[in-house]
Amino acid sequence: MKRLTRMAVGIALAASLLTGCGSKNTAEDQVPSENNGDVESTGNAGNLNREGFPVVKEPITLSIYGAKDQNQAPWNEIYILKEYEKMTNIRLDYQEVPGGEGFEENKQLLFASNELPDMFVRCDFTQEQIANYGVTSGQLIPLEDLIEEYAPNLTRIFEENPLIKQAFTASDGHIYSIYQIDLSKTGLIQFKQWINQKWLKAVGKEIPTNLEEFKDVLIAFRDQDPNGNGLKDEIPLGIRDADAVYVLGGSFGLQTQMKDTYNIDESGTLHNWLGDDAFKEYLMYLNDLYKEGLLWQDYYKRDLPAWRSNLAGELFGAMYMPYSDVFINCEDSYTGYEPLTGPHGDKMWADVQNGVFAKGSFAISNTCTNPEAAIRWVDYFYGTEGDLFFAFGKEGETYDLDENGSPRFKDEILNSPEGFMTALGKITLVPGGGFPSIRTDATDHVVASQRTKDAAAVLADFLPDKVYSKPSVAIEDLDRVTAIEQDLNNYKKEAVAKFILGEWGFDKWDEYCATLEQIGIRELEQIYQKALDASK
Repeated sequence: MKRLTRMAVGIALAASLLTGCGSKNTAEDQVPSENNGDVESTGNAGNLNREGFPVVKEPITLSIYGAKDQNQAPWNEIYILKEYEKMTNIRLDYQEVPGGEGFEENKQLLFASNELPDMFVRCDFTQEQIANYGVTSGQLIPLEDLIEEYAPNLTRIFEENPLIKQAFTASDGHIYSIYQIDLSKTGLIQFKQWINQKWLKAVGKEIPTNLEEFKDVLIAFRDQDPNGNGLKDEIPLGIRDADAVYVLGGSFGLQTQMKDTYNIDESGTLHNWLGDDAFKEYLMYLNDLYKEGLLWQDYYKRDLPAWRSNLAGELFGAMYMPYSDVFINCEDSYTGYEPLTGPHGDKMWADVQNGVFAKGSFAISNTCTNPEAAIRWVDYFYGTEGDLFFAFGKEGETYDLDENGSPRFKDEILNSPEGFMTALGKITLVPGGGFPSIRTDATDHVVASQRTKDAAAVLADFLPDKVYSKPSVAIEDLDRVTAIEQDLNNYKKEAVAKFILGEWGFDKWDEYCATLEQIGIRELEQIYQKALDASK
């Protein structure tokens, strides 16, 4: 009760700072709403079951706001949400808004009006919004005490994966938002590498093991007509777009920590490698492939329709994609393989995450009528049972277990005339991602084919020991970080493309590095280092 009182008083103080916001009662002073007979008060501690179902003994209603994916049915019609209301005794007042360009403006207007729902889901809060709505205004409440006391699944995840808790933590040390978590190999590893095994057989080559062998295979793909149509239409290496050119960086010792161009060593010291000799060497390798006609000549144009057309026509010898469902028509032609050994013996697959996805998957407002029930409501989706329930629904109703004990959707869902994703969107909120939940190797096949799982498994032994998310920087550093990163990213895109295409010679490297310094690359390192150290 002392903790509840402290939290309630803190919420009341924060709320009082907001213009036009009325006074808030403490948890002890609140009385049940007479809205529809439901109990809607944190003062009714006796109504909460601390474990098991239902979450509350007598029904309550909580409002919930978020972005609806186009493949999802109206939330009040989705199977698992309707079933979950029965399980929890928590009725939901849905306030879903179509996702897309208009959602961000709608979200900002909602906070400006301060007419907040109890809970937020799929809201993709930026670091700046967490600072504004959580750290500064208090419209989002701290969750760490609620998690420790009422959320055993999240508590276990934090204990087993400290870097995930660190990623959730804002610059003031509090947790204002819970993210979607994916601990499956297919989720941790973003791009998987694929090579056309039919073409390998046609040109008499084995799967390459190093960069030299890789180039030799690509040359054979270019010159020996492996698809046998008599045309020189093969594209040896099908990198999809300018943002995907970093996938082979692990062969040069380049990690992608914090989902960016950073290495972090064992002591926790970070370094942006954009100006390093290792990156120069990597760009020289890609430039050589481009000059030889081995790299897709239009990769930098971001012409995704053309890329997909080439893939559908099975014109790529090697490529990188997260999932094989986008090339299901020729999936059997491609197989995964181990990372390539680089010029200095590096053999690492660096295109990985630490399991944290979709910022703003869940948050609680300072007007929430029952935050304890709200955190219990969401915690189920981070446990083993909730993981299965969220991804597949209920056994016998939406899925059955196959001979290996693995869940498989009913045929009427898999083969629905309206399409699998549309049918799935009536059952779960998997389509579009971003819902507060966990995904594991036991449930990743809801989106990942067995071939994708196999491609991920091949890479799994070659990942960095630790993978960090970007830490939340101090409020006073936010504007500077935003300005530097915007300029740095724009310059990086231009410079990297010009080096690969040969529009810039590598005699320009020193000038390029000097520009990075002028933009503020080292200042950015220092800010993130300070934030990383503070988050520990």
